[in-house]
Amino acid sequence: MVSAMVRNLFLFLLFPLSAGCQHYDKAAHFTAGAMVSHIVTQETGNPAAGCLAAIGIGVSKELVDDVADPADVLATGLGCSFGLAF
Repeated sequence: MVSAMVRNLFLFLLFPLSAGCQHYDKAAHFTAGAMVSHIVTQETGNPAAGCLAAIGIGVSKELVDDVADPADVLATGLGCSFGLAF
C-alpha cells in the first residue's frame, strides 16, 4: 500500500516539474501518459486499458492543438511503459 502511495506522489510531483520548462515538452507528455495510465490501470486492474487511456489522452490533446505533433502523441503513449514497469 505504501508503495502505491509513493508511486502516485512521485508521478504527481514529476508532472509539474517536467511541464514547467517549454523545452521539456516530450517529458511532460511522457509524464502525463504515465499518470493517466497508472490511474486507469489502478482503477480498472487492466494495464491495457491504462495504455489505451494514455494514447487516447495524447490523441485528444493533439486534436485541440493549433499544430498537432505526432511525436507528442507517441511520447504520451509511451508513458504507459512507466506504469507497466511498476
